[in-house]
Amino acid sequence: MKITLAKRGILGLGAVVTAAALSIVPAAAASAAVVPTVGSAHPVYLISDLDGTQIPAGKVLGWNDSVLGSPDPSDEDYNSFFTVPANSGSVRTFISPRGQEANVAAWNAYGPLGLTPSGIQLPNLMPSANTSTGTGSPSGSGAVANAGGDYSLGIAFFNGNQVLETDFIYISVTANAKPELATWTFATPAAAATAPSITTASLNAATVGTAFSQTLTADGTAPLTWSVKSGGALPAGLALDASSGVVSGTPTTAGAYSVTIVATNSAGSNEKAFSGTVAAPAPTAPTKPEGSATNKVDIADPAKGAKTVTVPAGSANANKTLVAWAWSDPTNLGQVTTDANGNATVDISSLPAGEHTIALTAPGDATFAVLAWDTITKVSASGDTTTDTVDVTAAVTASDLWSLNAEATKVDFGSVARDKTAQASLGKVTVVDDRNVLKGWNLDAAWSSFKNSAGDEIPATALTLAPKAYAGTPLVSGVTLGTTGSKIASSSAVSTLTSGALFDADLTFKAPKDAQTGDYTSTLTLTLTSK
Repeated sequence: MKITLAKRGILGLGAVVTAAALSIVPAAAASAAVVPTVGSAHPVYLISDLDGTQIPAGKVLGWNDSVLGSPDPSDEDYNSFFTVPANSGSVRTFISPRGQEANVAAWNAYGPLGLTPSGIQLPNLMPSANTSTGTGSPSGSGAVANAGGDYSLGIAFFNGNQVLETDFIYISVTANAKPELATWTFATPAAAATAPSITTASLNAATVGTAFSQTLTADGTAPLTWSVKSGGALPAGLALDASSGVVSGTPTTAGAYSVTIVATNSAGSNEKAFSGTVAAPAPTAPTKPEGSATNKVDIADPAKGAKTVTVPAGSANANKTLVAWAWSDPTNLGQVTTDANGNATVDISSLPAGEHTIALTAPGDATFAVLAWDTITKVSASGDTTTDTVDVTAAVTASDLWSLNAEATKVDFGSVARDKTAQASLGKVTVVDDRNVLKGWNLDAAWSSFKNSAGDEIPATALTLAPKAYAGTPLVSGVTLGTTGSKIASSSAVSTLTSGALFDADLTFKAPKDAQTGDYTSTLTLTLTSK
């Protein structure tokens, strides 16, 4: 049965009942959440209830604007029908969180319940028409308008409490404290994410000591995260970047490897096993042939003073240019040319006397395959470099002297007015450290307070000392002067020889402003301490 409504009629229903007539709760076998437009029961489009034109995505509509939902783009008129699913007995419009269209308990708001005839004419999809408060959050049409955000707006068909079908669109709501001033737009949904599928067929060849870099690829929705599955490992020296999928580094160990790589995104993950062998580094010289190595020939030992040997490489190597090598360490002796019999003359003048292995290889051969080899002994000849050794010994002695001598026995500052200063030199001080075992030393000074015959006393702080080298003599290497204070000098474990290290110091005396007059005396003591 079809019910024809006048233009601007918005929902053809066999009857309209109140919300209390049916308690809608999620059914145990409710249909799965559907994807908007392409995933809902029918593609849904908005058309104007004024002129029947399709409303494009992004057009701003008022919260109370009345628009119509069309199930197919070819139905852009007022007489289009939604096909009612079999066994459908009722219908509602609704607002729900995206992905929760078939979950009635998650609905934010819904419209009055209607009984479904065989066909439903374009439903009214005005958001504010969903006057019943849902149990989702935010709850109620006005709360959705206040909160704003992304939702689904559509129509749902029921068989009792069972959701049979939902047809809906995505909407984006711009919030307003006054619901009637909120706005909304028909939002084109983003494509559903697809799980990754690794497309890289194999890892590139890898060699020890050679930098490696390869970007793994995979189909699926970005962004992807890459990882190595537990139980396997990339070759030693290589690492996988989790965000870019780049395997890079420099292999350090030759041999077979097996690893499983995992690509993951929001829709799932995919793993793929890779295996291979890290090659040993390419040789830069032939391996020294010895023992039962192939292609051994008989090279005659050179006579004393001979500068060349003849290598019989055989007729298979006749009239060829080859490369000569010698050991202990591989030494490139340069290119040689064989004659018609395959004999090559090799210059050994650069080799010292002794045993050497001589070998020939083909130039440009990356494997350095040895074509002919033997071991010879080169006899020392006149003019060859020779060596011998001589033991040289010497006994180091010392005077074992250890002494301290202050040349001056008295320092007189003369008359000093109160609150005035006077200066004098300590005089030459000699330290001799020429001990058998050198340890270093410290030279310190200390002095007592100043007293006169009447028992008056001036504190020791009235005197200050500034160390210096004795006039005309440089400091001994390893000896360091002290700073102003009680330390005159210190030494590391060096000898002053018997001439000693020579020091002096500037002494400054300041008479206190309240000192009693008289002659004052103090004793300054020098102390030499071994480290």
